[in-house]
Amino acid sequence: MFLLVLISLTKWFWYHMIIKTCYQTARILIHNGFNFVDLSSKPLQQPSNIPSILNCDLEGRESQTLVCDIHSVLLKTHYFFPYFMLVAFEGGSILRAFLLLCSCPILCFLSYEHKLKVMIFITFCGLKIKDMEMIARVVLPKFYMENLNLKAYQVLVSVGCRVFFTCVPRVMVEGFLKEYLNGDDIVATELHTVGCYFTGLISRHGLVDKDSALIDYFGYRRPDLGIGSTCVNDHHFISYCKVYYIVSI
Repeated sequence: MFLLVLISLTKWFWYHMIIKTCYQTARILIHNGFNFVDLSSKPLQQPSNIPSILNCDLEGRESQTLVCDIHSVLLKTHYFFPYFMLVAFEGGSILRAFLLLCSCPILCFLSYEHKLKVMIFITFCGLKIKDMEMIARVVLPKFYMENLNLKAYQVLVSVGCRVFFTCVPRVMVEGFLKEYLNGDDIVATELHTVGCYFTGLISRHGLVDKDSALIDYFGYRRPDLGIGSTCVNDHHFISYCKVYYIVSI
């Protein structure tokens, strides 16, 4: 009897040590960066005619509509890989998280779209929908809040309407953007499911193209304010807005 209790306590101890290690690793990756799995396109030197978000006036924006991405804009780093690793560990297993980590050497040779598709497949293939809902509600918001860009957040709360466009899977960001940042709408990548499980594949609509998604959403009515990162993709995306700013990360 004593031996069984000792074995159980040992298992409990090592399991929680592994959990703590995974969380610490995720925090290190989030705060220090993880360049070779950067999801951004090639960085663009900030053009002189595009003002920094530091110059954005917060007064009188209560009736305005803002558009932006959570990735590289609301979050202070370019790197979304650590959040995928958290989902892989919490929703799947240590083995799934380890497999995702081992995919890094392959990811560094892939294009932007293929990096994201590989990470989505490894992270979500066979994952239960209810497990992902729990992670999105309990685990991810804590890490998002720790990495929130304060100035971008100040601009965000100064406007009356907030619409987010992102290629990141909806299930990873929707809860946080709506419940914590009072987002009015989110246009994000949808994942394919079968029954109560994710297949690891993207829906037939594919990855969200922010440029075309923005035009489809607003039509001829241009949004008042846009915030983007210094990457080329975001430069085109926010140029559709009446006024836009760049977040330098």
